[in-house]
Amino acid sequence: MRTVNGPFFKMTAIALAGAAAGCVYYWAVAAAPLQQKAPTSNQLLMRDKLSYATKALEGLSMEDYGKIAEAGNMMGVISRAAAWHVIPTEQYARMSKNFQEQARDLERHAKDKNLDAASMDYMRITMTCVQCHNYIRENRAKKD
Repeated sequence: MRTVNGPFFKMTAIALAGAAAGCVYYWAVAAAPLQQKAPTSNQLLMRDKLSYATKALEGLSMEDYGKIAEAGNMMGVISRAAAWHVIPTEQYARMSKNFQEQARDLERHAKDKNLDAASMDYMRITMTCVQCHNYIRENRAKKD
């Protein structure tokens, strides 16, 4: 019967550990793009907006009105940031204004503890986001 303390076992263990370390290095460093661009301020705002939209959904599903109100408030704050305005058109300005009003409605309905109205506000916000992102993609495609 072979023992696990022999030289063969130690060499095999070292070889497996080295292979595992090599795989980890490859996946973590070598496989990553060599030059990743730093996110733009608008991308950071969009990431934050998505984070607060997720918090709003979590608050709605848990009936956590404080979380819903905070998310509505912060989405409104983000949408008023200068970097938010990316296309100087009337339609984009209208969608942005709609989003701000919907975020205020979400916050207000959360403070009123009106789950149904807050849920509808969240759905309106989501539709506005999808429509606006489609609009931006279409406008960028026209420029290219």
